[in-house]
Amino acid sequence: MTSEVLPGIKRHFESFSAAANEASMSRVFAGVHFSTDEQAGEVLGRRLAEFVIGHSLRRENRAER
Repeated sequence: MTSEVLPGIKRHFESFSAAANEASMSRVFAGVHFSTDEQAGEVLGRRLAEFVIGHSLRRENRAER
């Protein structure tokens, strides 16, 4: 991953979660959010992902239409 702010610097992450965590915490370090905001956003994101996966991957019953 590269950055517009730090040209020529490349970042490497072992997982998507590691990259997402660093991006999230950068908002706290910049003073934009509090850590409680970051934690609440993470919970909300997980719940949304679980809902989407649980509902979009279900077999459609055409008889209900």
